[in-house]
Amino acid sequence: MHSYRLRQQLLKVLRIVALILLGVFFIVPIYLILVNAFKESGQVMTSPLTLPIPPVIDSILSILKNKSNSVLGMYKNSVILLICVVPLSIVFNSMASYYLARNGSRFSKALHIYFLMGLMVPYVIVYIPLALVVRALKLSFGIPLLVLIFLAATVPFSTFMYTNFIKTVPKELEEAAAIDGAGKFYSFWHIIFPLLKPCTATIVIFNGLGVWNDFQTPLLMGQVKTITVGIYTAIGPYSADWGLVFGYLLFAVVPVIIAYLLLQKQFVAGLTSGATKG
Repeated sequence: MHSYRLRQQLLKVLRIVALILLGVFFIVPIYLILVNAFKESGQVMTSPLTLPIPPVIDSILSILKNKSNSVLGMYKNSVILLICVVPLSIVFNSMASYYLARNGSRFSKALHIYFLMGLMVPYVIVYIPLALVVRALKLSFGIPLLVLIFLAATVPFSTFMYTNFIKTVPKELEEAAAIDGAGKFYSFWHIIFPLLKPCTATIVIFNGLGVWNDFQTPLLMGQVKTITVGIYTAIGPYSADWGLVFGYLLFAVVPVIIAYLLLQKQFVAGLTSGATKG
């Protein structure tokens, strides 16, 4: 009995230590951004962990006054991408997943496997073939092209989540609606889709963060200056203004932190509920 209690206490201590280490792992990057955004570039290099005493806002003012790389324009592009990609992703992927979950044909099973293969492919390796396709189709770089690319990128994860979630919804609900004269389209949007709120919340969080934080795709494929691409403007071929770099990082991170603080319950509910289905 004594050894059992000792083992339980040891496990409890190990869990606490693991949680503390995990918390430090996530807090340190945020701490570095918050303190180094208010330092000069030289001070960032010599003492990145110290507090900014006194704080210097030259980097923040320089970013706000920069008209060639307007931070408001970068925010605008990032928000446009979010508004376009996330809702369209929910609409298209949920309907596709409904077909995959309810249709038992060989084609639907093969299509499901094809979508799942997208989870196994590193995203960066598709840039070169994607650029060749864009050139062959003579498409122009910009936000519309980025929206299409991001929509395609959301398909594997979103269909995987939605398909498994829809399979847990009883088919009797649709059969009862069909008896009352409801079609497939009506049954999905008025009966099935409202039940997918936990899964939808999870997908919105992951896809939204993916679009907001993506750096390479807007830079290489869309040639659009989003808030994360703004970080690249502070890095030269031979040197970098680290004060500006952390200033842009601050502008990129603050909206996410504010959104999390305001929607903390929805974030946690969406992640935990989505994880328990499927």
